[in-house]
Amino acid sequence: MNILVVYGGKSCEHDISVITGCLSKGLFDGNVTSGYFDKNNSCWLVPNNLTPAQHLTYVGKTAICFASGKGGVYLVRNKRARFVDIDVVVNCCHGVNGEDGCVAALCQMASIPCVGSSIAASAIAMDKWLTKCMLQQRNYPTLPAVCLKVGQDNEIYLSQTKPLGYPVIVKPCVLGSSIGVVVCHNQVQLLDALGKAFSYCSTVLVEQALTNFVEYNCAAMKDGGIVVASQVSCPLSLSELLTFEEKYISAPTLSPQNIPQQIQQDVESLTKQIYQDFCFEGVIRVDYLMDKSTNALYVNEINTIPGSLAYGLWQDKYTPLQYGNALVAQAVADYRTKCSYTYTFPSVVLSGGHGKKK
Repeated sequence: MNILVVYGGKSCEHDISVITGCLSKGLFDGNVTSGYFDKNNSCWLVPNNLTPAQHLTYVGKTAICFASGKGGVYLVRNKRARFVDIDVVVNCCHGVNGEDGCVAALCQMASIPCVGSSIAASAIAMDKWLTKCMLQQRNYPTLPAVCLKVGQDNEIYLSQTKPLGYPVIVKPCVLGSSIGVVVCHNQVQLLDALGKAFSYCSTVLVEQALTNFVEYNCAAMKDGGIVVASQVSCPLSLSELLTFEEKYISAPTLSPQNIPQQIQQDVESLTKQIYQDFCFEGVIRVDYLMDKSTNALYVNEINTIPGSLAYGLWQDKYTPLQYGNALVAQAVADYRTKCSYTYTFPSVVLSGGHGKKK
């Protein structure tokens, strides 16, 4: 089986995506090819053993071009192109231009199965405000929040966020990895955080912040068509929120045995239900917050391309190759189901002259 693992891209999360791509290659059993999207979104063929740090200076020589409708890609070098059949693409691109549905769209146009969610599900989950709206519509518990748009006066921002009180947490709507996320305790901090958040995107989520809470993570995927949930982890933080450095440099977790059984069951059940309600594919990770003072559990965020494809949450159930094979097999099965739908409609609009210009 020819497997193309793609990662990188024009995104603030580019570096994290490179790490995910490099780590994930070992999950798959087959002829693995590495496709690296540089910071300009050009896709290059790179050696499978290229380390994350070596991507900083690597100069691509063979371009990868997705071939629309052909079920594969062209490898282009020195103006010569060679077509390669691809059985499945593994999407390891975090953030915009990858996790937001762009890679899913590339694969759909190229007629290639993809390990990862569909265009629509990916786009919704990438936008924190759209995600919250969808969660609320399905009656999932979420914290109060407002969505602010760039270009308004500060007085308007303060008026819109006033009902939330303080502290609040500021999040760029289409960004991840804790980038641009700040906890604010007063108006000065809020306006400063908004100025920085709007440098990343045009919409910003301002959410009521918990002061005494614990975070839980849980992943879900389909295995043989059945939605399954991973073990539940509990990230530790020395800050008011889990920072970028804590996530990717020193991210300790509590063992599942330290998490109350009822909470594990509730989190696993919610995660599987979210996977089904949003029609996700591939593997997702859902992050939760629990208010220690009330024991209320809230859905915080949904990641459709979790770091390292969330394998760390599945180690008690799958070996690396078992995990990768399950993801690939399900992606191929889902693609075959989509191919069984009807994509043509008998019409006389063109042949009957109705399409002629008058």
